[in-house]
Amino acid sequence: MDQTISTTGAVTISSGDRLTIEMAAEFAATLREALRGSETVTIKFAPAVVVDTTTLQILCSACKTAATEGKRLSIQGAFPETLSQLISMAGGATRYSVCRHNNDTPCLWFGGTL
Repeated sequence: MDQTISTTGAVTISSGDRLTIEMAAEFAATLREALRGSETVTIKFAPAVVVDTTTLQILCSACKTAATEGKRLSIQGAFPETLSQLISMAGGATRYSVCRHNNDTPCLWFGGTL
């Protein structure tokens, strides 16, 4: 995972080709560090990034952390098709629902606007 820190204090994290359980600890640590030191954290996904449910759990956790701390988490570029497929297969995931952790706005990962 690559991290780019701009002079404005914003951080962009590049996903690389895989965000699976093997990368979970590193991805979670990278997001925690970025949120700790920046007001805005952007994730830039590789177009065909391989993801699993661990990735989705980490993204949800990071989103909740950002919202709780008054920070912004977003994505750069297109939403990866592999992540969209994972979300649509996730049982119990409510599409287009609001997130109480994100000021009752639509969930970024489950159908909210980016």
